[in-house]
Amino acid sequence: MVPPRTRTALLSLLGVLALAGTAAAQNFESAPQISPVFRAGGSFLVDLVVGGILVAAAPAYTRDAIAEIRDDPGGSFLWGLGIGIGGLIVLVLLAITIIGLLVAIPGFLAFILLSIVGGAVSTVLLGSLVTGTASSGSPSLGVSLVVGALVAAVLSLVPVAGGVILFVVDTLGLGVVGRNLIRSWV
Repeated sequence: MVPPRTRTALLSLLGVLALAGTAAAQNFESAPQISPVFRAGGSFLVDLVVGGILVAAAPAYTRDAIAEIRDDPGGSFLWGLGIGIGGLIVLVLLAITIIGLLVAIPGFLAFILLSIVGGAVSTVLLGSLVTGTASSGSPSLGVSLVVGALVAAVLSLVPVAGGVILFVVDTLGLGVVGRNLIRSWV
């Protein structure tokens, strides 16, 4: 015979497990979801505006960054992973302390700016790869930007493969921008 305390504990555990299953089956999404087409359109516009600013303000830098990715895609990708993952880990560890927080806040802002510029470079890179200007070195950054923004918007609609492709391309952009920034400091 099972002692009363053990039986009570087992029944309580069974009740908690049954409640957990019921709670896990609930759908708590109360916010309406944005249409994927609307998100893709927003992505297109943001890429177009940010990339347009980069192409207009620094066309030589954009061409050099794309050429650098073309020359060393593996290194650019590894730099992007290092900056994207390692940089964020360092910033989070700095944010734990009060003194480190004074460094982490500007660091997070710099990381966001670095990601924005890297994303703009990757949009132009994607467009140059699609239009074939990556191999010919054609100076048409505007066409590459529009095509890249359009391709990125379409890829954002593809569930898994599109996200993976965009992650790789954005990591390349982040890597080359981060590597150039670090080179300028050293």
